[in-house]
Amino acid sequence: MGDLIIDIAQPCATWPEVSSLISPAVHAALAEIDAPSRGELSVVLSDDAQVRALNREFRQKDAPTNVLSFPMPLDTGLMGDVILARETIAREAADQGKVFADHFVHLLIHGVLHLQGFDHQNDADAADMEAREVRALARLSIDNPYTGYKR
Repeated sequence: MGDLIIDIAQPCATWPEVSSLISPAVHAALAEIDAPSRGELSVVLSDDAQVRALNREFRQKDAPTNVLSFPMPLDTGLMGDVILARETIAREAADQGKVFADHFVHLLIHGVLHLQGFDHQNDADAADMEAREVRALARLSIDNPYTGYKR
């Protein structure tokens, strides 16, 4: 699996047990894009208040979001930070009839892909990123979150 260091921080929120899901999700995302599993990645398990503040400061959007990614320059050996908002993820999972853990894994994969330079600013990039997410999720036996989700 390489020399990947995953730092997990839980500064704000009470999370269900997700620590065992983090490493497999990160490795599935990296395997899908054939990226090396080296460097250091920070996964921050946070809450809506902190994510809203970060979203306001860095994206000028005064609202919480499910995941934020902050990439680092590739030559530093650091991938960057993925910050996830507990309440938003739980609300979305409930609204969409998804298992919390599956939705969490999906958003973590989404965040890791952002760190690797993938985005969804146009239709072609969004379709490419979604396809990569779906394939990474399939590596973990999680159904396509965009169509026909059932668990």
